[in-house]
Amino acid sequence: MQKIAILYDASQAVLSTFDPDEVLQRILVIARDYFHLQNVAILLLDEEGTELRVRSQTGWDAELDSIRVPLGKGLTGAAVQQKRPVYAPDVTKDPRYLDLRKETRSELAMPLMVRDEVLGVLDCQSDNLNHFDTETIDLLTIFSTQASMSLQNARLYSLERRRASQLEAINAIARETTAVLDIKQLLSKACTKIQKAFQVSHVSVLLK
Repeated sequence: MQKIAILYDASQAVLSTFDPDEVLQRILVIARDYFHLQNVAILLLDEEGTELRVRSQTGWDAELDSIRVPLGKGLTGAAVQQKRPVYAPDVTKDPRYLDLRKETRSELAMPLMVRDEVLGVLDCQSDNLNHFDTETIDLLTIFSTQASMSLQNARLYSLERRRASQLEAINAIARETTAVLDIKQLLSKACTKIQKAFQVSHVSVLLK
């Protein structure tokens, strides 16, 4: 019951924010502290759905932030393909293990899923052999479900905020067309608003 209570508190903490970066950080901290892990990482699928990229991590060396794992490679890639937890109680005996950290002895890759869609993987590694017993895996499975929902909610919230900002920029440009008579000034303001609202590096208007 104590573990269930802790898990409930953890889930509430993850679900209490819509900021994507804060959600990721809370997932990592909760997994690390409550399940006594040396290092935890969240890898998210890229837009093409062909590889996993480290989005946030704790306990890994900084250079591992840039690693990419093709689907089917490593325990994390296997978790995405199989859509279920993949566990190596002794990584030295599992050929799927990607030797990125010498101290790791056991690894558990938990798919982060919403309905049947895989968003990424919660990768848990321990310096202890067979660190994850059945009860711990079950609890992490429940927690990963809550974490997935929170991550998806944060994504949707961020998307809606971006769309609202873009619509406001479009409306502002429309208002400028009736208030600004100088064409150069109007186009300059329009480009600035579009660049900011749509988060692009460059905007230009070409006239015939």
